[in-house]
Amino acid sequence: MIFAQQIAQHPATHNLIAEEHLGEAEAIIIALRAEHRRDLLLIDEFAARVVARQAGVNLSGFPGVLLSAVQSNLISAEELKVRLEKCREQGTHYGIAFIENMYDMAKQRRRKL
Repeated sequence: MIFAQQIAQHPATHNLIAEEHLGEAEAIIIALRAEHRRDLLLIDEFAARVVARQAGVNLSGFPGVLLSAVQSNLISAEELKVRLEKCREQGTHYGIAFIENMYDMAKQRRRKL
């Protein structure tokens, strides 16, 4: 419950009810177990990401997963941009500058292959 409270109390949270952050809190607890310390936890909510990072969890969000997909030649840099723009259209809080930065990083990573 401590992680859920920390998420609920974070200034960037959109939900002040700690009980509604139990899913993220449980994922953080599992990620901290010895057998999962090298695994990557996928969390998009900013407040939960901050709490997880402070706890020492190895994490990524959806944009990071897309960037890995570009690096693995599963999608193109252009497809990454389209998917992030679609998320933005559907209400995800990705700014235009953020999407452009991710697109630029994807193009750079693609060139290194």
